[in-house]
Amino acid sequence: MTKRFRQPRVALKPAAFSVETAEKWALKRTSKLPAGLFRLTALWYVDLVRQPTPDERKTRYTARIAQSENYGFSTGPTPVTKRPDPALVGQDARQILSKRAYRDSVERTALVDLIIDHGSRAADRRITLDRPSRVKCAGRATIFSEEADALLRRKGLQHLKGPTPHVLVVGATAGVIAALRARGFEVSATDLWPEAVGKELGGVRVRYGKTANAWFMKHADLAVITGMALPNGTLSGLMEMAKRHNTSTMIWAISGRNFGDYYTRHGADCVISDPSPFLQLPGPATLAIWRRKR
Repeated sequence: MTKRFRQPRVALKPAAFSVETAEKWALKRTSKLPAGLFRLTALWYVDLVRQPTPDERKTRYTARIAQSENYGFSTGPTPVTKRPDPALVGQDARQILSKRAYRDSVERTALVDLIIDHGSRAADRRITLDRPSRVKCAGRATIFSEEADALLRRKGLQHLKGPTPHVLVVGATAGVIAALRARGFEVSATDLWPEAVGKELGGVRVRYGKTANAWFMKHADLAVITGMALPNGTLSGLMEMAKRHNTSTMIWAISGRNFGDYYTRHGADCVISDPSPFLQLPGPATLAIWRRKR
């Protein structure tokens, strides 16, 4: 007999949504695997400004890329002020974590992201986009709206909090907001960056996350949450609010691109792994989707 799909108030384990807890899980799951899989071949420090499409805001990120056979990716809101530590390259990424030799939470997240992939199940679906950059961004936004619709149907329309499904976007992005609105959802948006707060993106006025998230989470049926909430330490608090108010969650995993299995095991309804900023490069880019099974 198929087990009934659990509501977020039952499935979510908010304490799991921290870098520290995910690191312990990943180290345990990969402890018996050969060191060659985890040899750090490159450590990238990147400072970038991007505006994928004219209707998006310009955002500045610092990014860390921890590379072996695969790569782990994490971003933060502050510019790069340090250089990579050459002594880390060539080491087993698991040992770097165990020795706490990383520089900050962004670098730590990239290293955990690198190793967690080797202890995780494969994605439920992979979608490759291979068109000009603007078309790829539009296609990505459509994927989010389709997954949101399927997720809320799986949850059960009887659990909606109002006559129209309400989606909160934590980490405002014009394309995703516009695609959700085009599908008929009521959409709210929040952000922590002053450059976004008060602006209209995708037809929605962006509110300040620290003061608005609690209210919107209470009234939303689904929250789409940026993966950057993991390295900045706010993800577990957002998940606690989601659990309290039975709000479904979808994590937009640019930071922590390999966390899909881990997140869904601990109660997130859906994870979309996005290869941004590489999505904007010429050629194909593949998004991966994990869905909570029950």
